Amino acid sequence: MWINHHWICYVLFAVCYFKDVTFGAILDSRCYLEGGGSAESFLATEDLAVGSIIGKLRINGDPNAETGDINLSLREKNAPVEIHSGTKELALSVELDKEGVRGPSSIYVNVICIRRHSTDPSFVIPVNVRVTDVNDNAPQWIGTPYTLTLSEVTVPGTRILQGARAEDADQPGPFSTVEYQVLPGPYSDYVQFLNPLEGTLVLKKALDYEQLQNFTVKLRAQDQGTPPRHSDTLLRVVITDADDQNPKFQRESYSAEIPVDGRPGELRMRPEPLKAVDQDEGICAPIQYTIVQSHDAKYFRIHPHNGAISLLTPIGYADVANGATLVVKATQIDNPDRYALTTVQLTRPGSHSDLSTLAFVQKRFVMRIREDTAVGNRILALPTNKPGKHLKYTIPDPVNSQFFSVGSLGELVLAKPLDYEKMTKHEFQVLATDGMTNSTAELTLDVIDVNDWEPRFRETHYEFMVPKSSLQSRADSFEGVLIGKVEAADGDRNDKLELSLRGQHAGLFEIDATGNIYMRPEQLQSLNESTVHLIAIATDTGVPPRSTSVPVSVTMEGLTLAQSGWNSNMLGMFGMIMGLFLMIIVALSCYIVRSKKQGKSASSGLGLGRNRVHSQAHSSVSSANLVTHEKLAGNGNGNGASVTSGGVSVLHMKHGGNITMANPMNNGLHHVASGASSSMALGSSAALLERERERERDRERQRESYAATVRSIVSRASANGQLFEEDEIEHDSLQTENNNRKVAATGTASGGVTTITTTSANAGSNLLSATDAMGSSENNLTVYF
Repeated sequence: MWINHHWICYVLFAVCYFKDVTFGAILDSRCYLEGGGSAESFLATEDLAVGSIIGKLRINGDPNAETGDINLSLREKNAPVEIHSGTKELALSVELDKEGVRGPSSIYVNVICIRRHSTDPSFVIPVNVRVTDVNDNAPQWIGTPYTLTLSEVTVPGTRILQGARAEDADQPGPFSTVEYQVLPGPYSDYVQFLNPLEGTLVLKKALDYEQLQNFTVKLRAQDQGTPPRHSDTLLRVVITDADDQNPKFQRESYSAEIPVDGRPGELRMRPEPLKAVDQDEGICAPIQYTIVQSHDAKYFRIHPHNGAISLLTPIGYADVANGATLVVKATQIDNPDRYALTTVQLTRPGSHSDLSTLAFVQKRFVMRIREDTAVGNRILALPTNKPGKHLKYTIPDPVNSQFFSVGSLGELVLAKPLDYEKMTKHEFQVLATDGMTNSTAELTLDVIDVNDWEPRFRETHYEFMVPKSSLQSRADSFEGVLIGKVEAADGDRNDKLELSLRGQHAGLFEIDATGNIYMRPEQLQSLNESTVHLIAIATDTGVPPRSTSVPVSVTMEGLTLAQSGWNSNMLGMFGMIMGLFLMIIVALSCYIVRSKKQGKSASSGLGLGRNRVHSQAHSSVSSANLVTHEKLAGNGNGNGASVTSGGVSVLHMKHGGNITMANPMNNGLHHVASGASSSMALGSSAALLERERERERDRERQRESYAATVRSIVSRASANGQLFEEDEIEHDSLQTENNNRKVAATGTASGGVTTITTTSANAGSNLLSATDAMGSSENNLTVYF
């Protein structure tokens, strides 16, 4: 009883000891991360102030200098972060910059944790600090300030500046997306950006060198941050004079007297000599004078450069009794389309020319006029034979009288803007009267179309919502999802509209000619935003083209579901690949196992023994030349058993038992026969000879060594009379059914064959032998001494 209690105490002590050791090691979690893991990660904005706390290290243990149980430090010297003494707080020690200009764009350090009062090695914990972008950079203009030189005849809508660009150093996204605009100012109505996302400027208002020679506007580039950042620059426009003005006579009309005698000579003009100048001050083209053909023009000529009029041939009083009216034309030499007309009233001394009939110089006037001609411009001069302010002009047509008016000197003035889309031609009559007589002239004005209408959208902002069902139903389809329609129109009659989308994610969408916007569901995996902001742009086909834009917002309720569906499909594909890979591995494994089984079957057919008997012997025979003992199963009733080994000595075993020693080095297999003197010669296997032909020489040497070993054993047994005693046998791997077994060996030579015989104490017993096949190339003889 005391012994039992003693052993119980020992067991309890051992259990408690191992429990304390094991659980103590497990419970000592110092320097491990809370919740597992091998590294720490933090996020820090690039505008985080130096000295601010980035985060707290989730390391088990107390780093307090006095009462703590761990020490924390950084491996790196001059690291951009630091650990506050006695705490787990990680603080910033340098300025951060996501762009990597003013500071590091990311931080990677190693924290060393040491357990106090312990000989354990230190722990190294990687710490990664990711720097996130903030809107800390304003767009910067490239190549500013800008200076342009424009002709005053530049048509409104013309692209006057392309490639104006500002760059934002922030990371790609809304913080670096730049929008352009013209700031309000005294001349801001002259130019505008084609659309907010492009630095293309177009002329918005017609220029006039005679009124404005240059002007300056302020441009702004602004990002989409909150709040946005911007930078401004100046655009200076220098206007050059163009040939857009007709020449002008200094007087509306002139007069002169024909000599009384009608002799040829230069006429004296009143109130001053006839003269016209080019109104384009920057050009001042030279002027050429001519007399418009008429009935009385054949008697006169005009000097082409100075405008002096002379009587060409003598005329009688009856020829020009009532005087004459000449129409003088002043034309620019460099541009025949630019000209001016005036009249010269010729009278004879003492005549009453004012009593003559009033008449227009021409009965029909034809002219082409641009629809963007400014109101108030003088379009055409309507000269008569009685110029002066005493004449009155009227336009009988009530419609055209709203568009045109005639001044007191016969000049046709535009009173209302023209519109090619409403009326392409104006045909009407002008009536002139001096109070006594009347005259009528017919006018035809063809309106030239100008792209003066910008496209217009029906709404100022379009917002579309994509329901979950649309994305789920089309998640695996390559067909576009219709999300909405924008409507635009152009006021110009012959213009057509082209619609397009701009923006960071414009590639995910398509827009057709009718304004339908489609989304491409196969590209949703690249989208990480639930709301997409786009710019829809409508451009007409006029000359020059005009365009306008409108913001478009698309909110996708089913974005997360669509993406998760996509991930499920990818996961399914990955599972199929892995399943196929596992099937290949299983097939290969089955093939290998089958090949090994076939090899073992072939080997078992060669006679490999499975029950081997090893001895702890006192013999000097080397283990390399030992022979494996085969265990034979028998019923113990036989008188004895003998084994015949061709070409080898035979040992006779005394004492009963079912034990037989076999030589595996022979090419044949030996079987045990029952009976006192029965023996069976084992035949050689042809298959073994074929498979071991290459090792035959090696086997021959082993056979010779085996024969020499057996002969030596037999000689010693013959000399001593008995090989070993019962008490010398050590029971190792030999399994017997009878522990009182004595073995004796005697050798008899017969025809070069030695027989091993086992004699049983019970003479009537039969020895049943069932030797296993043996195919080993080893010479293993286990003998008890």
